[in-house]
Amino acid sequence: MRVILLTAVLLAAPAAAQDVQSWNTLLVQGPVDGKLLLWAEAQTRLSNDLDRVGTVIGRVGLGVRTKNDIDFHAGYQYQHNNPAPGISSDEHRFWQQVMGPVLRRQNGFALITRWRLEERTFEGAQDTGLRLRVFWRVQMPLHGRGTAGPLLISETFVALNSTDWGARGGFDQQRTFFGWLQPLSKRLNLETGYMLQHLNRPGNNPNNHVINLTLNRRLG
Repeated sequence: MRVILLTAVLLAAPAAAQDVQSWNTLLVQGPVDGKLLLWAEAQTRLSNDLDRVGTVIGRVGLGVRTKNDIDFHAGYQYQHNNPAPGISSDEHRFWQQVMGPVLRRQNGFALITRWRLEERTFEGAQDTGLRLRVFWRVQMPLHGRGTAGPLLISETFVALNSTDWGARGGFDQQRTFFGWLQPLSKRLNLETGYMLQHLNRPGNNPNNHVINLTLNRRLG
């Protein structure tokens, strides 16, 4: 029965092909001791046209930085999903990622990529779902490094297997973000904008229209 409920959670989105949401994130990342890195993230998502708290996420990890500014992280994520009254689930993930610059210029322009592998489990289900996330980020400061400017992000999700809780192997979703990066201090940035989340689900393929706010605190 719990597996059936978990599957219902994952497939609840197609009932509403369009939803307006707000994702609000606090991210703290960077070196804490030499090459040792910290990643700590908390996120709350308002869904159902901003009417309910649909998802709460906590993600933490440790990593190392190489001499070529390539960062390696591994960590754990807890996620509580509450997409509709009476339907909820708790997800546990282990994750590993590699992140680094593909292109950097002296004027502050940067193209950054991140490849993340997730091992996803749900309470009440047996299978572990593997998912690959491929992330690209373009920063375009208008007046040199450390200044405000447009921010573009694309992230593709691919499920590597099918599970008893409803994941289907193959293309899972695409997130496309258009926004603005505003420095608030030397190591604190506000990233705000619009994100289109396109989900690949049985039947309808819903789109979520997301107001995305991220407060990014860099440690170094």
